[in-house]
Amino acid sequence: MSRLRHGMRRTVLVGATLLRDARAGVQDAVAELSAAHQTSAAIERELDQARQQGRWLSDDERAELILQEQKRRQQRRSLFLLAAVSLLIPPLWPLLPIWVGLLWWPVTTRRLLVALLAGAGVIVASLVVLVVWLLLR
Repeated sequence: MSRLRHGMRRTVLVGATLLRDARAGVQDAVAELSAAHQTSAAIERELDQARQQGRWLSDDERAELILQEQKRRQQRRSLFLLAAVSLLIPPLWPLLPIWVGLLWWPVTTRRLLVALLAGAGVIVASLVVLVVWLLLR
């Protein structure tokens, strides 16, 4: 029985070794295929950027573009978090339209906010001038 057990054990170990080697080979093949796919996807992305810009971007320009995209994503994440917090806390509900506006229409909302702040500044300045005029009269 010990010979049979020893033979079975050896067969199982050899089979496990073969399976491990086969798994490693499959993983290497998958890694090569995904690397080739990622490379072709990166080339296609660069081609699309070149078509949009009308020329090929230099490495510095491409790095700057990637940095701007990351900054925009971080800003959107922050605005989404502010909107979620404003939604959960009732006293902050009046701020929710601002955060949602900055998420969906960032340029238009910024222009609107600048116009509103400028209008509020003009009103406050007018009130200050009126109060000073009334006090000096």
